[in-house]
Amino acid sequence: MKKIVFADIPMKEMTERDKVCYFKTGNAGCAYEGKVVFPINAVLSEKLKKGDDVKVVLLKTISAKGKTDANADFFRAELDGINASIGANIEYEPVESDFVETKKNHEKRLRAMLSKIEEGAEIFVDITFGPKPLPMVMMCVLNFAEKFFDADVRKIVYGKVDFVKHDDGTFSPENPELYDVTSLYYLNNLMGSMEAPDGKTALNALDEFFAL
Repeated sequence: MKKIVFADIPMKEMTERDKVCYFKTGNAGCAYEGKVVFPINAVLSEKLKKGDDVKVVLLKTISAKGKTDANADFFRAELDGINASIGANIEYEPVESDFVETKKNHEKRLRAMLSKIEEGAEIFVDITFGPKPLPMVMMCVLNFAEKFFDADVRKIVYGKVDFVKHDDGTFSPENPELYDVTSLYYLNNLMGSMEAPDGKTALNALDEFFAL
């Protein structure tokens, strides 16, 4: 089964100083003890197996002063380094869009992302970086992929860090935590399929669901 990974690539320049360890942090149950810039790579260190066919979709937002291209190269080097001892077959495909949050650009980005979906694929997503509307576009992509391509949304992760200022004026990421937010995607699907005669009844039904 093909694995498809959607990774938001940041515009801010990322360096070795931005690497953190997500081992046993947050709620994601991460067992990778190495340091990464891109949280999804810590997840993939556990999910990839030898011979797996993997498509990594690099979501690149283009701006005049952005460092997206360099960061995409950083991502590839980081994952390739992890995969060296695994042996999965990884291909990288970019989806580029301008840093303009218009309806036209959202639709263009959505169509480009949908073109990367394959029948029956397992999907992994990292929403740590990227423009604020991108996770909303991603939700649309995942819903479409599940409904029409029989895809399986396996993991949506978000890496949280605190940026601590040092005496020399520089900042470094500290206190990293890795969160698995896949349940929010499925909660959205549940709420979209709920039926109730009024809002109060719907809220009671939702409370009963949360109590399970």
